[in-house]
Amino acid sequence: MSKYDRVDKFELETMTKEEFEKKQGYVIKNCKCAQCPTYVEGDAPIGYCFPVIGTSKKIQWENKCICNTCPIYKEYELSHTFYCTRCSQSCQTIKSEAGASRE
Repeated sequence: MSKYDRVDKFELETMTKEEFEKKQGYVIKNCKCAQCPTYVEGDAPIGYCFPVIGTSKKIQWENKCICNTCPIYKEYELSHTFYCTRCSQSCQTIKSEAGASRE
């Protein structure tokens, strides 16, 4: 697995605009964000693990993340948690690898 494969779990780089919009809709529809103890009712959009969604505008405290139980997490073999407050899979991977390279 290349370094790029670890960053782009959703394979966005190779998609058309239509494929991107379809995948984003799929992630939002199938994620479990709204069932999480950390989630704040009414926050939108959900599907925080997806690169363009961004972090929550309402969540202020992390509380028992359930990301690792989400079908999206499993399907795309994601590896981080608290996407709602810490940023997407791609973002967290880049941050962790950048931090590791400084040592």
